[in-house]
Amino acid sequence: MQIFNFLLLAGAVTALFLASVAWRRRHAPGAPALMAMQLSAAWWLTCYALPFARPWPDDGMFLRMRVIFPAVVAIAPVTLVFVLSYTRGTNKWRLSRLLALAIVPAVVLAVALSPLHDLCFGSWRGVATDSIVQMGPLFWVHSLYSYVLIGKSVLVLMAAYEQGTRQVRRQTRILLGALLVPMICNAGFIAGVTPPDIDPTPVGLVASGVLVSLAMFRRGLFDLVAVAHEKIGSAITDGVIVIDAQRRIVESNAAIKRIFEIDRPVKAGRLLGEQLAELDEHVARPGNAPTTTEFVHGSDQHLELRTFAICADDGNTIGAVLIVRDVTEARTTSLALEQANAQLKAQLDTIKSMQAQLQEQVIRDPLTGLYNRLYLADALARELTCSARSQGSFAVVMIDVDHFKSVNDVYGHALGDAMLRALGSLLRQQVRPSDSPCRYGGEEFVVVMRDVTLDLAISRIDELRVAFAALRFASNGLEVSRTFSAGVAVFPLHGRDEATLLAAADAALYAAKAAGRNQVCAASVHVES
Repeated sequence: MQIFNFLLLAGAVTALFLASVAWRRRHAPGAPALMAMQLSAAWWLTCYALPFARPWPDDGMFLRMRVIFPAVVAIAPVTLVFVLSYTRGTNKWRLSRLLALAIVPAVVLAVALSPLHDLCFGSWRGVATDSIVQMGPLFWVHSLYSYVLIGKSVLVLMAAYEQGTRQVRRQTRILLGALLVPMICNAGFIAGVTPPDIDPTPVGLVASGVLVSLAMFRRGLFDLVAVAHEKIGSAITDGVIVIDAQRRIVESNAAIKRIFEIDRPVKAGRLLGEQLAELDEHVARPGNAPTTTEFVHGSDQHLELRTFAICADDGNTIGAVLIVRDVTEARTTSLALEQANAQLKAQLDTIKSMQAQLQEQVIRDPLTGLYNRLYLADALARELTCSARSQGSFAVVMIDVDHFKSVNDVYGHALGDAMLRALGSLLRQQVRPSDSPCRYGGEEFVVVMRDVTLDLAISRIDELRVAFAALRFASNGLEVSRTFSAGVAVFPLHGRDEATLLAAADAALYAAKAAGRNQVCAASVHVES
């Protein structure tokens, strides 16, 4: 017995050591519950090893049972809490669940420590060999409750073993042994299989401590913690459904119910079309390559469906994984962005149009609609550069309406403006798109004619002169007409810069007027210098 008691005390010290390690790792999932487990085991082993029977030979066993009982009632609930915390990867438990687990142990402990202890221990005294079978009815209720909790713990660990990695499986096997050994020892003692004078349950607790030590220090317990499959599934916000080759549902997560707004559970083994017909319509026959489809659920919920084939070792498709994502917010944002871009583009087009209009206003004469002197300077500089590079030629034509001052003086400025507008319209209609007709000032106009010879420029301007002379303007029942005179200078014959060409054309214009007006004259060659 001394060796037996020493073994129990050594087990108690081991349990206390494991409890201290669990306290230091208390932030790891399951560590606080494991600490409570080891403290209960240490209390049980210590109380069982100390010689309580010696001072009280008649009631030694009775006293021992009452002292041990706090650990007896606590160890099964904290074991379940440890297993669930370990497999679910969390230490957080609702207070209501903890209180529910503690109801039966609290009632049994209260009765065991009260004058009603016979309901728990029976009416026996002494240390009779068959005393265990004489325990009270509450003891058996608590025993059944404890076995149910331990059984639940075993089932949870077995499920974690099936879903775990190789390392997690090694941990889980050891933890299963740590649970089963004490339970088997206790069941054997209660069933009368073991010697009645020695309860092997404490020995099972010692073995459990050794196994937990192995799991902690050799298999990385708390360094690599198993997390329940359903915990992972509930944490994923995308809906996930696994189907087989016949489109039967193998598995699904909670997000599917939320996305499709269904109250009933998605049952495994049922055809996909029976429970989610809308989703089934958009699932193509799974091939080896992933596919992506987008469809509208309800009135405005946009869903994206991605399908991944599950293939056997021989390459045949045996099922598929369907991932459903709610992309409504992304599509709404994308649509809003497209609308904003369209509005911005329209605004930019409006701004460009306004800029073009402003630019036209800057370079256009408001009365005639022709280019103004500002544009003329750019046109001459551009033609000088291009013609010098290509060794081409261009003409500068200076036009002046004959006797225009008398029109304003006799018939009024309104008729004079109408006459200038008519000449401007005639110039726009009859010159080429590559030519640049400009209003130089007052009744004077300048036309820059690209890629023309002197004779061709004179011919075209003369046709324009004839057309203008044929125009008639009404004023107080009278018909009024005017002619114009023009001078033509050509690059590089009459000049190689802007000022020289304008001066040559202007001199030719005055020559036309001096010769009797209503005619087109060419510039003199000597003006080039």
